[in-house]
Amino acid sequence: MNCRSCVSNNTQSIFSFGKIPLANRLLKSTQLSEVEPTYNLEIILCENCGLVQLKDIVDPKILFSEYLYYSSNAVTMLKSANCLVDKLIPTLKKDAKIVEIASNDGYLLQYYQAAGFEVLGIEPAKNIAAHANANGIHTHCAFFTEALADTLIQKNLKADIIHANNVMAHVPNINDFVCGIKKLLTPNGQAIIEVPYLLNLINNLQFDTIYHEHVYYFSLSPLLSLFNRHELMIFDIEEIPIHGGSLRIYVGHKNKHTVTQAVLEMYRNERQLDLKKIHYYQKFTNRISTLKINLCNQLNLLKKQKNRIAAYGASAKGTTLLNYFGIGKNIIEFVVDLSIFKHGYHTPGTHLKIQPVEYLSKEKIDYTLLLTW
Repeated sequence: MNCRSCVSNNTQSIFSFGKIPLANRLLKSTQLSEVEPTYNLEIILCENCGLVQLKDIVDPKILFSEYLYYSSNAVTMLKSANCLVDKLIPTLKKDAKIVEIASNDGYLLQYYQAAGFEVLGIEPAKNIAAHANANGIHTHCAFFTEALADTLIQKNLKADIIHANNVMAHVPNINDFVCGIKKLLTPNGQAIIEVPYLLNLINNLQFDTIYHEHVYYFSLSPLLSLFNRHELMIFDIEEIPIHGGSLRIYVGHKNKHTVTQAVLEMYRNERQLDLKKIHYYQKFTNRISTLKINLCNQLNLLKKQKNRIAAYGASAKGTTLLNYFGIGKNIIEFVVDLSIFKHGYHTPGTHLKIQPVEYLSKEKIDYTLLLTW
């Protein structure tokens, strides 16, 4: 297949998890007897630009039109957003306009709004956009595209700051997405984009962050190529701890900013690692196979010893781990989660019921498998 970014056909398969259900498609009790759709989950490498991506994709309308993940439930997300906004506010003019793509429930924009700035959220999930609007965060329910950027510009909206946290990895047509950012951004504005970092995924064996919602797994080099094709530049970069280690990139129009040493150093480091060659990923795939054997052996031993085992966190990451490792009701009795929106549902594929956290003590569970990070 061709790379979705640079269109090269120089692609190689890295690893296949087989057919896996959708990570966030939690099931009601009435759905358990239905045939559950599964989709091929396989990552490939473009040896031209270095972008790691899914071989097959699922229609975003299936994935994101309704969603049960509310960012405000994650304390780490709120703290990270608050710190970032506090850092940026002193640099902004009073009439600056702020747009967030995939704004979820307004977890980030609320801090700008509290400081008196005009904000607009763009969120495709109908239930979450409605929740944000009900809480006073102006949110437009739609997927962000170049066409939507044109519509907003016609309404006299250009953004001084565009936030896009953990969304670029979800967008199949990545060139259209970046083109929309370019159009919507004021001449001296900046887009601040957060994406999980591929090197952390590889080094820390974060294979469970691979699921159908995440079309891309980014390193710096393919991002530089992508933005450069659209006359944009990455002028600064930070490594932040959220989501197991992410990149926060600062993007602006070409020739409007000075490139920092941090960008140059990361680019040099990545070139030395040879991330564009398939052999770099062999050790990573071997470690997944070894972990599968070791974890399953350990859980089976605990079960034989008559221990009761539950799981903590009905997370998307857990869907990949449980289904690929074949860990289900034969080992795990139920899953607990902090989010009240998930209680009463069942996990994709494994059909484990999601309960409140108190069930761990109520049911006298001996061991808990942590599916959250």
